[in-house]
Parts: sequence; structure tokens; C-alpha cells
Amino acid sequence: MSFSSQQQTIPRIYTLPEIESAISSPQFAIKLIDAIRKGFIAYSRGEFNACPIQTMGAPPMAPFCDNEVVDDAENKTTHSYSAQTCVKSGYLTSSSHYVIKVASGGHPFPANSGLMQLYSQRTGKLETILLDEGLLTELRTAAVGAVAAQMLAPADLLLNSSNSTSSSCCWIGMVGTGVQARFQLRYLGYITECRNVMVWGRSTNNVQQFIADMEKEGWNVDAVDDVQELLNGCNLIVTTTSSRAPLLKLNSTTADGGSADAKITTKPVRRPLHINAIGSDSTGKMELDPDLIASADLLVADSRIQTKERGEYEEALARGLISLDDIIELGELADQTELHRKKKNAQDDFRFTIFDSSGVAVQDCVIAAMVNDFLLSKEK
Repeated sequence: MSFSSQQQTIPRIYTLPEIESAISSPQFAIKLIDAIRKGFIAYSRGEFNACPIQTMGAPPMAPFCDNEVVDDAENKTTHSYSAQTCVKSGYLTSSSHYVIKVASGGHPFPANSGLMQLYSQRTGKLETILLDEGLLTELRTAAVGAVAAQMLAPADLLLNSSNSTSSSCCWIGMVGTGVQARFQLRYLGYITECRNVMVWGRSTNNVQQFIADMEKEGWNVDAVDDVQELLNGCNLIVTTTSSRAPLLKLNSTTADGGSADAKITTKPVRRPLHINAIGSDSTGKMELDPDLIASADLLVADSRIQTKERGEYEEALARGLISLDDIIELGELADQTELHRKKKNAQDDFRFTIFDSSGVAVQDCVIAAMVNDFLLSKEK
């Protein structure tokens, strides 16, 4: 049998404007948050089949190009090489397709890019290509931040909570000012009434642009010069940088009335606090100090298997400060409501909690299926 005698089927190809028509409504965002939660439950129950992640252009692999460093004296910042291309793939056992996602980003790439491919589980043939330029990866990552915050953010931030408030005592901290920082904040807007934000970034210009952009969307944003201020002043913190050195560190405070020699380093603060650590998606990236991680009351990861080789807990695990047994998966947490942040008598829940997102293919499968179904329905 020759290849030329086979019937060739050309896959559907959807462009970015078509994809944007599917994802632009608040209804889509709300449905996506719920679908991502259900996807992680399926993942933790063993109902999702994830292939090993491929990461190119980042350590331990060689860079794509010269390790370029650009010094910006005006903003007192250094733009070093951070480009990478990530390939994630897998499928839900009961679904119609398996998905292969390719996403690229980081300096010196001019912009994020990517696509998602949907193949039939019945025929193995490529049926749909979503030319999303990385947009769907941004959205599914923002959605998982909202899922974690729904379960672990202090109650005074959350909608439908008796403790919910939008007063000045409620603050969200943002570490980073890029595209994902904006999407994280937008998706948090679907689960909280809080609109007060403190932001830290390396570039003054980028911080000011972030403030201008997000204030147009209804957020009250203040800049901080010291990233540590977020630990002291915020109820929920989201980190979205590509840093390879810790940014948020464990505060050492003196005991009540004690001397400077009597240091307490067990917790950053004595109040409810949750951190969504989003930026560390490949080996060697780090936004939180390992000692800060070790001080947490509850550690959550999207994938326990991945967290040993990539993500925020990698260094803390390597140093023996925590063990894999200390980490619960997001899908497991969703099923164990007794571990969620208390909504009633919230003043008694002083836990410091961390969620680490390194990105799991189940997120790509969920959002690809949603967009594909929507666009197919428009053709009928």
C-alpha cells in the first residue's frame, strides 16, 4: 500500500482571532476555572495520562542562542537569557482526543508563541490545530491560580464568604509585571471582590505600565520597592517571574520584647497567608527561598511527580528541608475539603500555605477541548 493511495484529511486550523472569540467572555473564564479543578481531580485519581515534559533551550540543555545579557542602567535591571520551548502532552482516558502543546517564551524571544494540536484517540490522526500563540497556555495557567486561591486564600478575599470584604485591609501581592501577572490578576477577579494590589518588579517602567494597565481594569495598584513588603502587607501573593534566585525570603523577627538574638524564623507572619508560586516551571527556576517553603503549614503542587525535578519545591526537596510526603496534589486537595481554608471562624485559621504550579498537560487538554468544542459548534 502506497502513501499516495491513502485518503488524506486536512486538519481544521483555527487562528488567533477565532480562538479569541471563544475565550473572551467572563462565562468562559468561570467555566474554565471549574473545568481545570475537575481536570486536576481526574489527574490525581489516575484518570489522566501525562507524557514526560520536554523543555528545550533551558538548563540543563544548551541555550538556543548566545547567552545574551542586556543591562538597562535607567531601570537598574539586567535582562538575561531566559528563552525556552516547552512541549506537554497527554490525554484523559475517557476523552476523544489526545493533545500535544508547544509553547515558547522568554528573553530574547520577541513574544510568547505556541500552538495546540488535537489528535483523535480512535484514529491517531491530527484533527485540529489551535494557533493560539501561547494565549491558551496563559489562560489555563491563570485558571489554576484561581482554583488554588478558591481553596486556600484567606476567607476575607473570597466571594460568597461571610468574611469577604473589599476594604483596605485586603491586599493581593504581585511579584512580576508580565503577561502572566496580568492574567493571574484578571482570573482572581472572578473569585474575589478584593481590588487592592501591591506590585513589585525589577523594571520601574514595567511596574508603571502594569499599574496603568490594571488600574484601567478596575484595580487599585500600588508599587513597592522591596519585594519583602508583600509578605508583611498582603493576604494573597502571586509570583510570576522567571527568576533563578529566591525573591521572597523568610523574615527573621524578634520575639515579643526580646533581643535581636532571640529570633523567630518559623513563620513569615502570624496571620492567614497564601502564596501562588507560578513562575518556576522548569528545572532551576526559583522565586521562593527554600527556608520560606519549609516554614509553610501546607504545601500543594499541581503534580507530585513533577515537583521533584521542576518547580518551586525542587531546591527544598534536594536540601532535605521537605519531603514528597509533605506535599499534597491540587486534585487531592480538592477532594479533601477539611484542608481548605476555613470560611467560618476564619480568624482561627492562621495557616501559611503555598501552591506551586509547574504546569501539567491536563490543563492543556481541558482548555483545548473547550475551545475546540466552541469553535466546532459555531460551524454547525
